Amino acid sequence: MTSERALAIRVSRALNKKKVTSPKAAERLRPIPDLTKQILVFNQHEFHHIIHGFDLFRMPGGELGVSSRKVVYPIRYSGEYLFIDIAMRGRPKTSCSVVSPTALASERLPVTSSLPLQSIAEKYLDHADGAKLGKMASKFPAQPQTKRTADKKISAMSHAERWIRQLNLSLNLTASEEVRIKALAQLAKIEQELLAIGEEYFKWPSTGAQKGNGALNSFDAPEDGILSFFGYQVGQSSQITSSTRYAILDRVFRIVLPPILPGSHMALWGMPNSRRRLQKMAEAIAAFVRNAKRRQNPSYDRAIGDWEYDLQRLHDALYVGRFDFGWPETH
Repeated sequence: MTSERALAIRVSRALNKKKVTSPKAAERLRPIPDLTKQILVFNQHEFHHIIHGFDLFRMPGGELGVSSRKVVYPIRYSGEYLFIDIAMRGRPKTSCSVVSPTALASERLPVTSSLPLQSIAEKYLDHADGAKLGKMASKFPAQPQTKRTADKKISAMSHAERWIRQLNLSLNLTASEEVRIKALAQLAKIEQELLAIGEEYFKWPSTGAQKGNGALNSFDAPEDGILSFFGYQVGQSSQITSSTRYAILDRVFRIVLPPILPGSHMALWGMPNSRRRLQKMAEAIAAFVRNAKRRQNPSYDRAIGDWEYDLQRLHDALYVGRFDFGWPETH
């Protein structure tokens, strides 16, 4: 036997020996077989859709991938589900080779940090794939107790996002009356869910002013927590219309508010449809305007205009003929 042959035999035996796995290797988990039938698609941190019946590709670097619009993206495993992120750099399908679907079942995929499936299912309850997400999430037990607080915070934000989505749907004049009525019913349901979450999970948003780009995303008062929680934004960075802004304000005036702020601040907002509620809303917006004007920064002009427009709409629609408190000034 030649020395080369002897070396080859020793190498072969060494490779076939059972190895002790390192802690890092122990994190390489196999996905649950039922969940290998679908791939969740994200665009960064936003859920996009679910792919069923996908083709499997071997990418040039050896990773398994799934295609979306003729681009193949590497498959990732969260520990609960398989997903791709279309914000990542993909490879053209022409540079990848098709492999058998059974390759996925035999592949050992490293766990990649991602949102818990239960949180995604709650956040995207109204999504077209919402029911499928809920069914997938039901396969997993509840989160450990140590994670409940973080999950509840995510849940609170998810409810607020669902709330603004349903509000916009209720305002959509191109939708049928039946759809708009259902959206209003969903709004009321979400508001009840928010009340049930509990004040210990509303330690956000920050009440500090954000600086840097000249756009007012938050304001210099704790009261911004109420309005910004429900999606109220003004200025250059705002993505919502004046109609949506007013609809948010009108709804905030009429509903039982969840405990977003400490009790002493919440008490200042009064009851739904009350004099105190409208006065607090008007005073908060007027204070935002005065603070912005003191800065004498032209980049705030758009935000100031939006606030003053909204304040006038509140005055005309809710104040005139109903209340007699002094309407706040913005000078």
